[in-house]
Amino acid sequence: MARAKSRIIDPTGRRRLTRSEKIGIGSVATLVGVAALGVLAGVLLDRLLDFDDALDAGGEWDEGGGVGTRWQ
Repeated sequence: MARAKSRIIDPTGRRRLTRSEKIGIGSVATLVGVAALGVLAGVLLDRLLDFDDALDAGGEWDEGGGVGTRWQ
């Protein structure tokens, strides 16, 4: 027969979290923190680097001059 879960009540009468509840809250907080850091890093990289110039290293192909006209 399964034992009933014991609940720990602190002196103020509030129920304390179980170990698995604490782990679940910690996991959610970690995921939210990592997502926030990823967004922040992406915004900083977008501000610091101009990706349009990096992707446009081949020159303007529709001007008829080809790659050589970019460097003249």
